[in-house]
Amino acid sequence: MSTQFYAFGSICRGEVDRSSDIDLLACVSGNAPNIDPAKFSIYQHDRLVALWKEGNPFAWHLHLESRLLYSSAGEDFLASLGVPAPYNGAKEDCKKFARLFAESATQLSATRINSTFNLSCMFLATRNFATCFSLSYGQPIFSRQSPLMISWPLVIDTQTFDVLMRARVLSTRGVGEVLRESEVTQVLEAVPLVSRWMSNLLEKVNA
Repeated sequence: MSTQFYAFGSICRGEVDRSSDIDLLACVSGNAPNIDPAKFSIYQHDRLVALWKEGNPFAWHLHLESRLLYSSAGEDFLASLGVPAPYNGAKEDCKKFARLFAESATQLSATRINSTFNLSCMFLATRNFATCFSLSYGQPIFSRQSPLMISWPLVIDTQTFDVLMRARVLSTRGVGEVLRESEVTQVLEAVPLVSRWMSNLLEKVNA
């Protein structure tokens, strides 16, 4: 079996801080029962080839930001795939993430029972919306702060955006301080602003 290990994500962008984790990818040509899926994102070679042919955003992410750590055959498998196909799904993907943001914001407004989870989903939707938008313009930004960095940035209070990022870390890894009610309210007050930003960008998306 051929196996390659890669690092990708924030460590390859130099965006590491205390809340960062290390994103690791295992590319395998067969079954890999010895590779821990809690530590690695595990992808079969055939699946990666398909993602490259689709122009999938994850393929572009790996193409632009992954770093080879080890190869059993001395081959850089991802490099051998060349440049991914053009990304043509931006319109539908941005609509999907706009819906996720709206649905999570509605749930957050209705109840605080799952406030951290809903805030986490709102962050994920906002970040992925911006990343898909930037990729459609050939200027991909995969950073956690992509909404603040694209050509038409989200103009939002940095403390409000920080609440969303903290919620994501709390929800996915259980790390950080519990969010205060005042911080949840702060985000809810910014919901119309984010929604308008998404609506405006949907009109500009290169499908």
